[in-house]
Amino acid sequence: MDLLETQASHAGISCEIMPSGASHDSAVFANAGVPSVMVFVRNDKGSHNPHEAMEFSDFFAGAEVLSRALWEAANLTGEIPS
Repeated sequence: MDLLETQASHAGISCEIMPSGASHDSAVFANAGVPSVMVFVRNDKGSHNPHEAMEFSDFFAGAEVLSRALWEAANLTGEIPS
C-alpha cells in the first residue's frame, strides 16, 4: 500500500487509502498470507455510486500509479517511463 501511495505522490496524483468490504480476489490472497492492494477508479457505469463517474484521465491516473508501482516493485534500474 505504501508503494502505491508513494508512486501516486511522485506522479502528483491524489489518492485515498480506504478499506474495501467487497470480496475481491485479493481476499483469497490475503487469506493465503499474500499481501495485496487494489486501485479503485471512479466509474459511473460500474460503481455503486452514480456520483462516481470515470473520466479517461481518472483511468489513466490509476494505470500510471499501478505501472509505476510495478516498475518499482520489480526493482528495475533506470528511470520510470512516463
